[in-house]
Amino acid sequence: MMRALERTIGVYRRVVAVVRRRRLERDLNDELAFHLAMRAADHARSGATDEDAARAARRQFGNVTAIKEQTRDMWTFPSFESIRQDVRYGSRMLRRSPGFTIVAVLALAIGIGANTAIFSLVDGLFIRGLPYPDADRLVLLIGNVQRAAVERRGNSYPDFLDWKTRSTSFVGMAAYTQDAATLSGSTEPERLTLESVSPSYFSLLGVTPTYGRVFRDAEDAVAGRDAVCVLSDGLWKRRFGADPAIVGQTIRLDGRAYTVVGIMPAGFTGLTDLAELWRPFMMSGWDPAARGSRGFNALARLRPGVTPAAAQAELAGISRQLERAYPDTNAKRAVEVAPLADELFGTLKGPVVILMIAVLIVLLVACANVANLLIGRSEARQREIAVRTALGAGRQRLVRQLITESVLLTGIAAVAGVGLAYLAIPALVASSPITLPTFFTPAIDLPVLGFTVGAAAACGLLLGLAPALHTRLAGLANALKDSARGSSAQSWHSRRLLVVTEVTLAVVLAVTAGLMMRSVQKLTAIDPGFNPRGVLAVSISIPRAPQDSQQPATPGDRTAAPKLVASSRVLLERVQGLPGVQSAALASDLPLDGQSGAVFYQAEGDTTTDAQTRPRAYVHRVTPGFFQTLGIALHGGRTFMDTDPAQSVIVSDRVVRRFWPTQDPIGEHIQIGSNVFSIIGVVDETKYRGLPDNPTADPDLYFPFVDRGLQSLAVRTALDPAALGRSLRAAIHDVDPSIVVYGETPLEDLVATQTAPPRFTTWLMGLFAGTALLLAVIGVYGVMAYFVAQRRREFGIRLALGADPRGILKLVVAQGARLIAIGVALGGVASYFLGRALQTVLFGVEPTDPSAVAAVALLAVVALLACYLPARRATHVDPALALRNE
Repeated sequence: MMRALERTIGVYRRVVAVVRRRRLERDLNDELAFHLAMRAADHARSGATDEDAARAARRQFGNVTAIKEQTRDMWTFPSFESIRQDVRYGSRMLRRSPGFTIVAVLALAIGIGANTAIFSLVDGLFIRGLPYPDADRLVLLIGNVQRAAVERRGNSYPDFLDWKTRSTSFVGMAAYTQDAATLSGSTEPERLTLESVSPSYFSLLGVTPTYGRVFRDAEDAVAGRDAVCVLSDGLWKRRFGADPAIVGQTIRLDGRAYTVVGIMPAGFTGLTDLAELWRPFMMSGWDPAARGSRGFNALARLRPGVTPAAAQAELAGISRQLERAYPDTNAKRAVEVAPLADELFGTLKGPVVILMIAVLIVLLVACANVANLLIGRSEARQREIAVRTALGAGRQRLVRQLITESVLLTGIAAVAGVGLAYLAIPALVASSPITLPTFFTPAIDLPVLGFTVGAAAACGLLLGLAPALHTRLAGLANALKDSARGSSAQSWHSRRLLVVTEVTLAVVLAVTAGLMMRSVQKLTAIDPGFNPRGVLAVSISIPRAPQDSQQPATPGDRTAAPKLVASSRVLLERVQGLPGVQSAALASDLPLDGQSGAVFYQAEGDTTTDAQTRPRAYVHRVTPGFFQTLGIALHGGRTFMDTDPAQSVIVSDRVVRRFWPTQDPIGEHIQIGSNVFSIIGVVDETKYRGLPDNPTADPDLYFPFVDRGLQSLAVRTALDPAALGRSLRAAIHDVDPSIVVYGETPLEDLVATQTAPPRFTTWLMGLFAGTALLLAVIGVYGVMAYFVAQRRREFGIRLALGADPRGILKLVVAQGARLIAIGVALGGVASYFLGRALQTVLFGVEPTDPSAVAAVALLAVVALLACYLPARRATHVDPALALRNE
């Protein structure tokens, strides 16, 4: 016990000594001076002169420097003192070479800063994860059907209830779906995105309201009985002035009064990440008895210890039971258990991982470049290191000194890199077209700083080993000789290896960036089947007349449409009369707006009922000018006229190819439920639901337009579509101010949004590849300049003896070309296999695409240019000057 206490006190005293170092040094000097003075005084009394007395006192007292070192070792930790000396010495060496320090720090700061910025994305998306308690146990239950491939179809409410009652793998389940509603009141009507959810939705997520409460089970038991809602924090502050008294009051959604029962906390916007309001699931109008009606998802929380695979197996058994019990609606149907994090972040994982690999390569190229500088710098320090070795410095101490200097260098670069990342992260997020979750805020927090420190330490260790290993093999004895050049060959081999590594890594990045650029080029060149240029897409919500109520409608039923406060035809006429408008059309939905709905249909005489092959199509209601406005080509028959009956239909090419491949389909019939429709026209297939391909291969059916509260408007104009919004909105409000106009977007922007994530990733890849190329070229230039400097005397003699300068030029360029060729060959092989691994993120591009060859050729040409410049300098060596320097 006493020994432990003594050790603790000793450690404490040593720590205090570190802090009070200057005072202890002053006291030590005073005490040593006192002892020397006392001994000198004794000798002076014996008759010695002052000088002889002082000399005798020092001789008698002993080595003052050694005594100081021993005393300091007793004060503090010897290893700490040694490291402290190394750091001070390394700092002086960096200050003496400002040019080297600035170049090295800049190269490393770029690599470390890029890694820090991208790792902040990795940390926020995949390490911190979802902002819910025990988020790893949250899963989504998504219904699917086995057709040509497994296709997600969403869930039916009776199936959902069966899963809930029969399964034992879950703590609870909640149905939810994304909806929209018009909020009206004292201010201008506003279209809101909302979620219709089961009462258990909030408890499964572990979210509680700031004010009020969430829904009760009874409020979701009967469809449409209890009109209650919960507001988001953002909507509460924006529309209701953050007044807590709104709880218990009513608001109007789609003309109906809803009682506000709660306010959710700030930052919570639901699983859709868009919700501003929540209401009971049954308020969405979902039929609780319709087993064949599908479309919503379900949230569930696994019981502790239950894996997603075990839950999947249990639900697969329940699905087989339901298939046997309800063959008409559940044949070939199952349910997928998908971890919530995978569903929310799955599409981001690929691009972020690619970018992380890219910035790691940039950092490796930067390290190779700086290692080249350090090896070159170690050449100038061979004599210094040899002298230190001759004076007794051990091999371990020399290596530690070199590593300390490189770690100090990377530490400075890490600080600069963090500063660059701090500036780059907001710009990266702001410019990114990739939709990031609203709760995700990339920042330089402790995990990110820990990664940065680790990266800097690893780089420092690697960079310190490069000159240390070179020094060990260089032959230090020769360094003491005045004309020693014994280390040149070893240095040349080391630097060549580093240049080959740089070129190899730069080729990998350049080829990958080239393949991605070619992929994006092909992606953006896809014909979507419509012409988006000059088209403005607008969403409209027309309120119902007070005496009417909303009624559902089937594709062939016009009589079920509710009466609205304004006629859609009147709106269309007003819009078509605006200056600059060439044509306009109304539709139930527009391409790429995500609002399409699908139905099962049958061709006349077709009896297919199997779920795997039963024909399915997406339904759109359009006015006569729709195809002209959207630029969709007509392949046969005609488009709609105002006099066409409700039983008319225009089909896309895929319907004809399936049922009437060798005959004229005009006049043929298809059936949806009990309604029969006559085909009057055939139009081109369009990428209506996504690029580069529709999510499914199902065709499209177009029916005559029917007045509905929610409509989409397409306007083709000779003007800038974005500039038409104000006049368009004014024209619509002239018809009726209560009409809500929202979602004004040029159709070209919607098309561009489909390709924005790969375009942005490719842009960053190009930036990183350019950085790696620049660093590699600098490395090639540095090595060739070193090669020329080492052989300066030889080139001078050759020129003096009459050698052709062009021969020397070829000699130097050939040296560099060999290094480049080796790097290009290795990089090309690595790029081929990497390209094969990236096939899932490339579109229509093979690893041997000409863009890869072009990227390699560009890098080789630029690298050869970097060889040419030192080679030109070699041909202009002054023989007399070169010989005189020797």
